[in-house]
Amino acid sequence: MNHTRLNFLLKRYKRNQCTEAELAELNDWFHMHNPGTSNMQNWLDESGGDEKMAAELFENFKDQLRPQAKLIDFRSAIKIAASILILVSVCLIFYTRTTPKYVATVHQTPKSQIRPGSNKAVLTLANGAKIVLNNMGNGHLAVQNSTQIIKLNNGSIAYTTEKEPLNAKKVLYNTMSTPRGGKYEIVLADGTRVTLDAASSITYPVAFYGKERQVTVTGQAYFQVVHNASQPFSVVVKGQVIQDIGTAFNVNAYDDDPSVKITLQQGAVAVSNKLKTVSLKPGEQAEVKDGEQNISVKSVDVNEAIAWKNGWFILHNESIKDVMKQAARWYDVDIEYEGNIMPRKFGGTISKYKDISELLENLKIAGNIKYKIEGRRVILTN
Repeated sequence: MNHTRLNFLLKRYKRNQCTEAELAELNDWFHMHNPGTSNMQNWLDESGGDEKMAAELFENFKDQLRPQAKLIDFRSAIKIAASILILVSVCLIFYTRTTPKYVATVHQTPKSQIRPGSNKAVLTLANGAKIVLNNMGNGHLAVQNSTQIIKLNNGSIAYTTEKEPLNAKKVLYNTMSTPRGGKYEIVLADGTRVTLDAASSITYPVAFYGKERQVTVTGQAYFQVVHNASQPFSVVVKGQVIQDIGTAFNVNAYDDDPSVKITLQQGAVAVSNKLKTVSLKPGEQAEVKDGEQNISVKSVDVNEAIAWKNGWFILHNESIKDVMKQAARWYDVDIEYEGNIMPRKFGGTISKYKDISELLENLKIAGNIKYKIEGRRVILTN
């Protein structure tokens, strides 16, 4: 992409005018020119770049594509990009049980027919009608009571309420669901932004009346809540209630994961169940194991917890099955294992907007794991 095209797309993005194809083009460029690693030193070791310049480049690129980020002038970032030789597109680290072995790879990977996920979701209205959002054009979608549902230029949907209807006591609920291989953003009637990961859902009132705002989530979602002390916002997930105190946080609660994890990025939340209530500070994560009520709290790297939203797989001492569980959701594939897959641990960063072969080839190099693709099946062997 030349500078003229890039500037054109960034101006359209700033004005919220990008089509889905243009957003995809921006994302492709971003992931091509940014290693995406939370460990900047690994990149510097490979690229030989200047630390200050590299850090500025990375932060500018990363912030540019966040839904609510303050957009910056990319002309200065482009000059920095032109001055840095980026040699690393993917870095995977293979951990043994003893000394970690670091493996950096730069190679061409074979293309498969399994492409990464994209903006896909189904909106179920209060009357049961379903709208496939990825097939719909921008503009008006539906009306629920006096609430308008609109598809925005950036591919998300928004709810706008003009006035309180006469039958406001009758609360109407909608559900947004993403399939495997899907991701979607919604702006609720109160202005709260929610980004849904693949194979996830959120059920919510089309407008918030009364003393509280409450939604229900499955799978994984990232919340940027508009705080209102007189009308608290809460999320119900797997028996846990998360109450916002003006915040941005991530909820990971897939049915095939052994626990619920709530990670706070900013603000404050209270996490409670029948047994216990805890308060989180930024950088902390609450975890509740399935079938239990105890809530444990620990400090974590928030960037790892929300990497999925920004388009990255960030792996930290992950087993092959945990890695492929994420891949199955995002690429909409079935995973099979042949033989005895040895227990290995992986770490590193890879763009979610690459073909699945990029991930598999690096697992092959880093962990000596072989694979073959048959349709939408990925078969792993030693």
